[in-house]
Amino acid sequence: MLPLSYLRMALSDISIEEREIPHQQSLHGLMDPPHSMAGGWRGLLREESEHQWLAIAVFFLFILVGAFALEGTQHFVGDTVKPLDAQHNGGLVLDIEYHQDNSSYTALVYSPGAGYHFFTEHVDDGTTSVIYTPDTNDLGREVNFVKTMPDGEIVFSVSDNQLIGLQSNLMVSYEYSTNNGEFGILDVAEQTIEGATQRILLTQEGQNKSFRGVSSLIPTPAMSMTAGIQWHSVEAHSAGMWLAIGSHSTTAGGDGSSPASPKTRAALGWIAWDGTESTPVLAQLDVVTYPGQFHSISSMPTGLVVGGTETSLHVGFDQEILDLEIPCSVSVADSDGTVWFIGERGTDTITTWGGENLEVHLLSRDIPLDTTAVGVNGDHIHVHGTNADGLPIVWSVDVTANGSIESGRGFLSLLFIIGGGTLLAIMGKYAFEQRKILN
Repeated sequence: MLPLSYLRMALSDISIEEREIPHQQSLHGLMDPPHSMAGGWRGLLREESEHQWLAIAVFFLFILVGAFALEGTQHFVGDTVKPLDAQHNGGLVLDIEYHQDNSSYTALVYSPGAGYHFFTEHVDDGTTSVIYTPDTNDLGREVNFVKTMPDGEIVFSVSDNQLIGLQSNLMVSYEYSTNNGEFGILDVAEQTIEGATQRILLTQEGQNKSFRGVSSLIPTPAMSMTAGIQWHSVEAHSAGMWLAIGSHSTTAGGDGSSPASPKTRAALGWIAWDGTESTPVLAQLDVVTYPGQFHSISSMPTGLVVGGTETSLHVGFDQEILDLEIPCSVSVADSDGTVWFIGERGTDTITTWGGENLEVHLLSRDIPLDTTAVGVNGDHIHVHGTNADGLPIVWSVDVTANGSIESGRGFLSLLFIIGGGTLLAIMGKYAFEQRKILN
């Protein structure tokens, strides 16, 4: 008879052997397929290959670089502060007009220690044509405005019943008859109808402002004045119709405001004048109900755009008015007819209007200046003013960067998709090949 301890040892060996059989079978592929696949992928992940880690590193680097590039295209990068190397260096530009046929400009510049200088700088040859200077003819402080006419002539006024035009290197003086009275000239607008040029003047009539047409160098009588209206600017709208902007002051307390400080509202005036000897007529007056003032009128293919401190308007040729709801410190149309709305110093966006859709562009830096004058020279808008320290600077905007930024963003997005897809395909192919090797 066998000892009890011997039987216990035998049973123990049998039990151990029976428990080890499934484990030995799993090493020969007898385990279920899903567990085998998971084990294969674990083996693949444990596989160390310098090519594998290099591919992963390149992929993540590509993601980072692409993200930074796409983020950069979200900012408008066509603006810069120009170095002050022009003739107006060191002076505050109060008014400026860039010539249409070259890079020259005519500017009214003020310097505290030197007074008012009015000159034309011919950038092509580096020469300067002095018009007014404190040393010889100190009339710069009398310049009421500087404006470019549709034919490229630059006009201004310094005395009553007189308008002076600059054509190339010639200075032409328009002396208007005093038969219908004397008046100062604050602004002028022109349009050509059937080959005939019509010119209307915004005039200073004593303490008030009005409009006069000019027919054969003879000014018409002044338009009847409207109480409480002070006109600021005028522009041709359509045949026989002119658009004026101004401000309307109510009688003290008449609109519910304090009698000590009556409100001043922006006003639009439709001036009817057909180019004859008849007196211009205020055909319609629109007083805006919201606060703020209009400060500029720009021409574009679809009509006129009126820029304002609280909102801006698009006035179509059918006289339909569209409120664009864009405040700005100045608005200007580029050579393609797109209007640019430039905000106050510290604003981080700039808005454009091409006649259909508003586009808001995020700037790479805040607008750096308080605006005093603006002009268009080719593909650039030059904004003149003072920085936070009160020093004169010039901020320039490249209008061609608008389209290049949009197309660049799309190109980078496409490149990012193609490149990322290619890298993922390469990594997937490599992983599949390694999986086959492990199997």
